[in-house]
Amino acid sequence: MKKKSHRPTKIAKYEIKRRIGRGSMGAVYEAYDPFVQRTVAIKVAHSQEGMDPVVEQKVREGFFSEVYSAGRMHHPSVVGVYDAGQEDDYNYIVMEFVDGVTLQEYVTGKKSLTHNQVVDVIYQCAKGLDYVHRQGVIHRDLKPGNIMLSNDGEVKIMDFSIAHIDLGWDNPESEVQGSPMYMPPEQLSEEKRLVAQSDIYSLGAVMYALLAKKTPFKATNLESLIHKISNLDPEPLAEIDADIPEHVIDIVSKAMQRSIYERYETAQQLADDLSRSFGRLRKIGERIDIQEQKTILHFLHFFKDFNDAQISEVVSASEWREFKQGDVILSEGEKKTSFFIIARGGVDVYKKDRIIGSLKQGDCFGEIAFITRRPRAATIIARTDVLLMSVSTALMEHASKDTQLQYYRIFLENLVSRLSQTTEKLIAQNGILPKS
Repeated sequence: MKKKSHRPTKIAKYEIKRRIGRGSMGAVYEAYDPFVQRTVAIKVAHSQEGMDPVVEQKVREGFFSEVYSAGRMHHPSVVGVYDAGQEDDYNYIVMEFVDGVTLQEYVTGKKSLTHNQVVDVIYQCAKGLDYVHRQGVIHRDLKPGNIMLSNDGEVKIMDFSIAHIDLGWDNPESEVQGSPMYMPPEQLSEEKRLVAQSDIYSLGAVMYALLAKKTPFKATNLESLIHKISNLDPEPLAEIDADIPEHVIDIVSKAMQRSIYERYETAQQLADDLSRSFGRLRKIGERIDIQEQKTILHFLHFFKDFNDAQISEVVSASEWREFKQGDVILSEGEKKTSFFIIARGGVDVYKKDRIIGSLKQGDCFGEIAFITRRPRAATIIARTDVLLMSVSTALMEHASKDTQLQYYRIFLENLVSRLSQTTEKLIAQNGILPKS
């Protein structure tokens, strides 16, 4: 039996203002964090009595799985997760507060979006979804009710409570979880094979719903709905609204193909297709990319002492490149003078075809060659897929003196640390004891 529902006035340090949403897992409140002095959203799990302890534990794990998924992501189109915990009878998650409404209001509510606005919204969703997938996460429940649109026109993907994190092994669910109306055929089948393209189908279904002002399929029961999604095409958008551009309809159609292999391979490809059709999206894309880069740097140890203005400077005076696993990033003897910071992934360091070390996210390499202008002393090969930020001599000149000094201070700290580690290794290998 559920406990009598009531609105808490305070949870931990958070002052509850009002309820702003309610779902199967719990209620969402607008709250205030007096320490950071900001408005937040708090999701509170439904409190229940008389529940079997094993079931209760599973419910709790399902609720906090959102923290494990969304808490590791930092992107302008993904809602931020700040905190989580248990207070008395409450299990809660503290999230970024978005002043706006979910896209459900634009499907079944009185609000509506123009065709251009739908394109803008889906483009932002695709950029955010691509980031989510690059973190190894599949959302699994992408629907209008799980996407916020702020009053400023910014999109926030939320509710990762049933998200699947790719750990390299399959874990099929025994029952349908989430919202079947927006699910791809493979998610509703017995096999339940879920990949990035599964979320892409759901995003295509969301785009369809926003354009048509209704879901792609309707049915009186789950069995009928599964049959329609698995075997039929939705009502053609051109018949619902003759003013929808043909290339927009083609994009929706490709995203919603029943076969995984006929859909977009990545959400970024969907975004690129939209961008090619609507040139104005390039500016939105650039803004999202810059915000993502700033957010990434804020969470890297290398930039812990850089302020917001300096982070903005760093992003403006840098280039970002992606490398696939096994790619040669730098070759021994190369004369280019740039230094690199690993924003995502890891690399191996080789000297004369022998591996001599490994570097991870947040580490820096190439700074010695950058300072001395000498050829590269080692070869760097991507151990995983890698995202690098690089700064050349020419780009460094655009940075302020304070920012340049910050860089050189960290270079010096890294050099001292590496020399210390090398000394310790020599001592261990040769049995030499330092003089007292």
